[in-house]
Amino acid sequence: MIKKYHHKKIKLLLGDSIFIVLAIYLAGLIRFGKIENFLVNELPETFFFVFVHLGMFYLFDLYNFRLRFKSTFFAARFIFALASATIIIGVTYYLIPALQFGRGIFLLNSLFILFVVFGWRILYQSKLLNGVKPHKIVIIGAGVQGKLIYEMLKDHDLFAIVGFLDDNPKATGANAVGAKILGPTDLLSEMVRNRSIEAAVLAIGHNRRPELLKACIASKMQGIEVYSMPFLYNQLTGKVPVMHIRYDWMIDTPFEGMRHSIYMVRIKRIIDIVFALTGLVLSLPISIITIIAIKLDSKGPVFYRQNRVGQNRAVYNIIKFRSMIANAEKNGAVWAKEKDDRVTRVGKIIRKLRIDEIPQMWNVLKGEMSFVGPRPERPEFVNVLEQVVPLYAFRHAVKPGITGWAQVNYRYGASKEDALDKLEYDLYYIKNLSLFLDLHVILKTIRVVLFVTGSR
Repeated sequence: MIKKYHHKKIKLLLGDSIFIVLAIYLAGLIRFGKIENFLVNELPETFFFVFVHLGMFYLFDLYNFRLRFKSTFFAARFIFALASATIIIGVTYYLIPALQFGRGIFLLNSLFILFVVFGWRILYQSKLLNGVKPHKIVIIGAGVQGKLIYEMLKDHDLFAIVGFLDDNPKATGANAVGAKILGPTDLLSEMVRNRSIEAAVLAIGHNRRPELLKACIASKMQGIEVYSMPFLYNQLTGKVPVMHIRYDWMIDTPFEGMRHSIYMVRIKRIIDIVFALTGLVLSLPISIITIIAIKLDSKGPVFYRQNRVGQNRAVYNIIKFRSMIANAEKNGAVWAKEKDDRVTRVGKIIRKLRIDEIPQMWNVLKGEMSFVGPRPERPEFVNVLEQVVPLYAFRHAVKPGITGWAQVNYRYGASKEDALDKLEYDLYYIKNLSLFLDLHVILKTIRVVLFVTGSR
């Protein structure tokens, strides 16, 4: 079921690609009256055209199924994404004339994409996406885990919650969230026989009776999908439920980020160097303006250096543009907070636009950081967090990053509670680390910067 959900997005992306190519085909047909070998002869131009449009659709969050494609909000986003793609392609055509289709086809393409792709998306959501019925699921266990998974699934289009099964009819959490306890866990076998459910989630972390585990296995043999709560939570949220896993889960679950694969050892480092060098060169005008603005705005150095904990708990010196007043922490390390009066006028701007992070590319070149990874924390805070947040030390298995999975999925965090939430994302990143996930994080980072979200 979960794979089918991911496949929906892949089908939507493939459909977008096909209909963008169809728009190019129609534009060529109208412009020249025939289309003989047009797409073959213009293959690089076609690929570039499709790539830019898909990239803009992603950056404007148009692959989010929670958006109603018929809404004016989605229509506005779609038009802005199309306009952005048109501008990028137009500038590229000016700089690289070899990629041009021709102005006539270019304008016709944009017009056809507006109607053809938008029409395809409305058809996809109304006929194909909405036509899929959610799976009826029962939650086994009405305690803390059961309540957490209920809150996650109650509005999800994949599942329709039938209720809870629990051997304690007075279990806390079930009645509070609005779904009733159907009966004891022994009812699972009967529900499978009656086909009153299509899936079940085991939300009992401890003291699982052997009889219950046998019933779950028998249910799987009958074609019922049975998920453990940590697995389902991980798959649907992009987080690892730190407070609801045991150490045996850590042993049984592969963590790709801890393996010395060719990507981890060689390719990721090459990508980091290329990105850092390119970023430093391209951001040079912005950096010069920032340096001047900081010097004019407040007394103190331009750069801010601070100890951070890196891979394998090695301490290094991070460098950023100074966004606070000089000696902001003369009384000791403290968590950042909203409307922090230590932040300067220029600091508010460069934090909002993430410009203060630019100098960290030197840390990337030195090998102390990567472009993508868990955000590095200060030694003073790490010492505390390792005592109160389970599994916190595991985030030091990989190099810290300028951006990360937690940063693009979670608001700015500056407390012990936030550290727990961010750790759930960080462990998911380490568990699934790959070139694809890193590219995904980079694209989402661009989206965050464009819409100026999550900063403080």
